[in-house]
Amino acid sequence: MKSGIHPEVFKDAKTTCVNCNAVFVIPSTVKDQKVEACRLCHPVYTGKQQTERKGDRIERFRKRMAVGKKAA
Repeated sequence: MKSGIHPEVFKDAKTTCVNCNAVFVIPSTVKDQKVEACRLCHPVYTGKQQTERKGDRIERFRKRMAVGKKAA
């Protein structure tokens, strides 16, 4: 291996979740980092569904389906 081309690995790097403020100490090439979702708050891992934030897409979809059922 060539010397001097590999990044430094910090064994005690701190990773902080922005949503739930959980702090993890894991090896990383970045000393301090922030993530938007971690394993404690991500809906895939927790099984909780996320609420729809943009324009009530779910409600619009349900209205279209209701209109389609009435027509049939």
